[in-house]
Amino acid sequence: MTYLLEYSDYGSAGLLIPAGLVLIHLCALLSAFHSLQHVRTSQAAVAWVVGLVTLPYLALPLYWVFARNRFEGYREAIRDIGKEHDQSVTSIRRELFSEPCNQPRTFQSPLAQVATVMGTPVSQGNKYRLLIDGIAFFDTMLWQIQSAKRYVYASFYIIRDDQIGKRFADALIERANAGVTVRLLYDEVGCIRLSNRYLRRLTEAGVDVHSFNTRQGWVNRFQVNFRNHRKMIVVDGRVSIVGGLNVGDEYLGAIPSMSPWRDTSVQIEGSLTRKVQAVFAGDYYWAARADLPEADWQRKTDCGTTDSNDPSLQEEPSGLGAVCTTGPADERPRTSMMFSAAIGAAKERLWISTPYLVPDDAMIVALAMAKARGVDVRLLIPSVADLWAVYLAGFYYERKLAEIGVPVFRFTNGMLHQKCVLVDDSLTLIGSTNFDNRSLHLNFEVMVAIEDRAFICEVEKMLDRDFANAKRSNGSNRPLRPWFARAGTALARLFSPVL
Repeated sequence: MTYLLEYSDYGSAGLLIPAGLVLIHLCALLSAFHSLQHVRTSQAAVAWVVGLVTLPYLALPLYWVFARNRFEGYREAIRDIGKEHDQSVTSIRRELFSEPCNQPRTFQSPLAQVATVMGTPVSQGNKYRLLIDGIAFFDTMLWQIQSAKRYVYASFYIIRDDQIGKRFADALIERANAGVTVRLLYDEVGCIRLSNRYLRRLTEAGVDVHSFNTRQGWVNRFQVNFRNHRKMIVVDGRVSIVGGLNVGDEYLGAIPSMSPWRDTSVQIEGSLTRKVQAVFAGDYYWAARADLPEADWQRKTDCGTTDSNDPSLQEEPSGLGAVCTTGPADERPRTSMMFSAAIGAAKERLWISTPYLVPDDAMIVALAMAKARGVDVRLLIPSVADLWAVYLAGFYYERKLAEIGVPVFRFTNGMLHQKCVLVDDSLTLIGSTNFDNRSLHLNFEVMVAIEDRAFICEVEKMLDRDFANAKRSNGSNRPLRPWFARAGTALARLFSPVL
């Protein structure tokens, strides 16, 4: 009898194993069909279909983690909040998305072209301050936090529990103790090493802290490949800071191998700050499922949205700007559209500074068209690696750009991390968006497009100095790297869609 029971149990297990294998193959076939309908490019769809059919045990989990390019739930979260806080959600949409009747009717300026393509309003009367490198950024950020009277909103991709991280926490806690509303968002992947002790210290002091958790709910359980890569500060709805710096000692050059750290941010005073605030509010709705009752949405002077009898609008507009917010919840490829509009608007000069060079085909075509028009196209990237896979993939695209005559320069004076675009003498974009597939398709990003002659002159001088500290790296067809580095470049290129 004991023998029969043992045989019976073994026989049941023997049936479960092949049934499980059949289930895996069935799920792989369904996933292959899903990829044909939803994967962004036909080449990627073919690759996933082949992998899912031939190697289902490996490809199936990878597909549901890495192949998704649409963030589910973000828009639904804002709609859910809107049912209870309609006025706030209406304010967000008003700040970030313009009605067709309010969009520029001419395409004479690059800013007008970018704003129209992005469907975002242009505001005027703003004041801008260029923050070059870590000392200027952190001194300004901490001073602005300490000056807050009503509220502070902060959002960062990376926060470290180090010296500058502690100063940042101290500043937030001091304001919270003074009765100021302080809210902090952080990306759970970017801050994976951030200690619970650091977060607990903030929350116990009254700081409202939330992670931008992309895996909320069962439907979103596998959304681990998306990131909130934005870096923003908003103080009392009057001043904001947007740029490429996170909170950590490395951004002050504390890591010798990547020192000095070269980065850029911009401080904004004026109505454009409300639009940065609207970006934070949308992220906060997703993270906390709550409103921002203290937020100031009072409208002041916005180009194209105020009373035409206002005498201030009869003067030559100054301090023009637009906030370009992009991410995987967009229904259109807004990041590619933003870059394409800026590149297409260039008539004389197009300078792009980015830490990561992994463009998609649309960006390469746009650069080729600008070069064919006789535009001075230049790209500036680092010669120091902080992410090796992305760094190696960049060598392939260097050669690709050399084929169309676009020079790529590598910065030789430390780690270059700034994200900056300069179009002629009339437009600059500064923010968090890299020139790579992850920023183009997988990250939540924010860029500020600015049309202000004095500010653009500062950016031009800054980039002139950067190019003076760089050497062209794709001017020769000879492979200057050893064979194993070239092999790593080829391998890294295969993973470029998720880098």
